[in-house]
Amino acid sequence: MNIINLDGAFGKEINNLDLSKVLSKDEIRKVILTFHENGLIRIPGQKLKLKEFERSAEMFGEIKPHFLDHLRFKGHPGILLLSNIMENDQPIGIYEGAAFWHTDVAYEDPPNTATVVYGKKWPTEGCPTHFSSTYAAYDALTDVEKKEFESLKVIHHYGNRSDMDENSQYSAEKLTEEQKKKIQNVYQPLVKTHPVTKRKALYGIAGSSFGIVGMPENEAINLLDELKKHALKPQFRTTVDIKKGEVVAWDAYCTLHKATPQKIATGENDARLLWRASMVGTAPVLEKYQSL
Repeated sequence: MNIINLDGAFGKEINNLDLSKVLSKDEIRKVILTFHENGLIRIPGQKLKLKEFERSAEMFGEIKPHFLDHLRFKGHPGILLLSNIMENDQPIGIYEGAAFWHTDVAYEDPPNTATVVYGKKWPTEGCPTHFSSTYAAYDALTDVEKKEFESLKVIHHYGNRSDMDENSQYSAEKLTEEQKKKIQNVYQPLVKTHPVTKRKALYGIAGSSFGIVGMPENEAINLLDELKKHALKPQFRTTVDIKKGEVVAWDAYCTLHKATPQKIATGENDARLLWRASMVGTAPVLEKYQSL
């Protein structure tokens, strides 16, 4: 196993690792600790069957079926498809619903702890995903700001507060009428302490955050927007173009991310397809740590 820096502000690439094989406990521990310490990892050179991907994802925690149940992989409810491929004039997976800065599934309680994806198809012109470290964004705050934000609770629900037009390519994925009935507010700390690294990070400041408990709405939105702007400074960011055969995982406790808007695929050269697993809980190999 060879670990090098990703291009950008944070993240690691892990080489010489074959996820189609059953890894040793020591190998898994090294992967998971690298993941938590850096918030973002890429593992290239993989040729995985679906069950092998699911087994690899389970290194990071428990796979949780996504809220968008109509886009789950048939027969594999824990796997969601991300794609610009159409069948019968309908997208086979999430097509435009992630092209805005967000924290995955912060609108549920408990929220996601990690996201793991595997590249099945990659457009030759690329389709990068952008990441920001909210560890670094928190560390760059003043001591006064850190103390002020420690006690704040943020109101989350499904959607993108920066664009609520469901026909926009920058809004969250469209919901079915049945899914809309399930939307409810959940409350997440503005600052979370990571249970593995014990580091503090800004949490869920973009996307599904729509207010702050006990704060007037306009004041709360202004603060969240200011923190989003702060967290998206170039010195906190890394871009990864997830190619065919690559596994990429990001820690939902300490990252924001957004996808690049896509056009509908016309053939293999511009098709994109990722398998995605949403994770909750602690990596089994780190069970000695407090549960996420």
